[in-house]
Amino acid sequence: MQDANARFPRTARILILRQFLWGAAFYGTYVLLTKYFLFELNYSEADTIMMLGAFGAVGPVFSAVGGFVADRYIGSFRAVYIGYTTYTIGFFLLGIGASQLNIPMSIFAIALIGYSRGLSATCPTVLFGNSYSATNRESFQQGLTINYSINNLGSFLSQYLFPFLVAYLAYQGNFFISSFLMMLTLVLFFTFRKELVEAGNELDKRPVSMKVWAGFIVGSAIMLRLVYWIFANLDEGKYLLYALGVLVILYFIYEITKATIAYRYKMCCVLIMIFIFMVFYFYYGQMLTSMNIYAINLMGDQLLGFIPIRPESNVAFNPLWCFVLGGPAIYIYGWMDRKGYSPTIPTKFAAAFGFTAIAFALLGLSTGFVGENGKISADWILWVNFFQSFAELIVGALGAGFIFEMVPRYLSAFSMGLRAVALSLSGILAAVISTKIALPKDQVLTQEIIENVYTNYFYTLAVFAFLMVFVTLALSKVIAKLIRKGEELEKLETEKELATNH
Repeated sequence: MQDANARFPRTARILILRQFLWGAAFYGTYVLLTKYFLFELNYSEADTIMMLGAFGAVGPVFSAVGGFVADRYIGSFRAVYIGYTTYTIGFFLLGIGASQLNIPMSIFAIALIGYSRGLSATCPTVLFGNSYSATNRESFQQGLTINYSINNLGSFLSQYLFPFLVAYLAYQGNFFISSFLMMLTLVLFFTFRKELVEAGNELDKRPVSMKVWAGFIVGSAIMLRLVYWIFANLDEGKYLLYALGVLVILYFIYEITKATIAYRYKMCCVLIMIFIFMVFYFYYGQMLTSMNIYAINLMGDQLLGFIPIRPESNVAFNPLWCFVLGGPAIYIYGWMDRKGYSPTIPTKFAAAFGFTAIAFALLGLSTGFVGENGKISADWILWVNFFQSFAELIVGALGAGFIFEMVPRYLSAFSMGLRAVALSLSGILAAVISTKIALPKDQVLTQEIIENVYTNYFYTLAVFAFLMVFVTLALSKVIAKLIRKGEELEKLETEKELATNH
């Protein structure tokens, strides 16, 4: 590609615009789903929490499968193009389902969106990375940061605006807007298809056989049916997600037994990190489940005393803070590097747990400040998200980089899938545990109920996060010893090979 050595190659700029459109479409719909299922489709709070938890979990757990299909059979560009076409159809059908209050059609539309996410989630990063030359990796890392920020900008704008638009367009109107935004990405992909195919993998550059297409169609139908079954049978579906996660982890343990002695030590570090990763993202999952339900029930409609806001827009605070704090976080890391202090990845996770503990302690504290109108100030939720978002920025994509360095190259793609499965498991666990605070329909919220249900729950989560600071610091020492031992053995093996060759 002619501009592959530029700071932002044209293909990268196209993909950044795609990220904005996707973020606005996906998260704009996401922000409305809680109230849509709760009030329009008359789901209970417990079932709504589980639906949102499953919606957040299905994409990551199937993204390992989608990445495998793109790598081995159809190519990265085709996977994104097909996935985004399905997104467009899914959002459109969700709009039709909302206009008729049709539960089966709504669930089928949600299943289509979940399938789309699973198929296409890992591929835009492949296209983005391939748009840069092998000698332009620093610009690639900067481009990823910009891409992440633009995603947060699109997400924030739609999560803030869509709830207001419900009054004028109803739920179906907003879902149709999401479908239109995804249609724009398809126009973008069609217009610049030559550049995007060039940035794809080798499979994108040659025809796919009818046999492969037939297998892909049959496999997609099976996957879509499975996803629909999970959403339509949430109580049983969660066990399927558990089973998939456990099988992936067991397979990884099996691979540890086959690896060289040096890699066995390193791969044990990955298992420890997966545990830390799951616990941290369990708290991230609370933002879309328990915290979201709490805000919908109790958050006021004024931010900072003068900015109007809908309670369901509380989830927009996370991308807002991620967008605002991204620059300062990069500056802090740079300053620490210049001072010669480079904390380990587990130590960074320990710091993130500290900020998470503060966030949930504030959330528990907010329950004691219910006003005469029966609401808490939206400012409480804003600052809770400040600390949780800063925790998220601290760890960012650290888990992926750490795992990649600790496993043999032949397991690198699978290990990225292992990370996605960990995300999925933490999301569904967050939903299951969040149902503990689900209230019956039309429950009158007295101060006693608020304290017994919400206060105890959030303070318990804060205490557990505080304990995880010390657990993670202790585990970081174990990880450091295992890595050191693995590197020593690796060095010995290299020396033996050199001696044998001579």
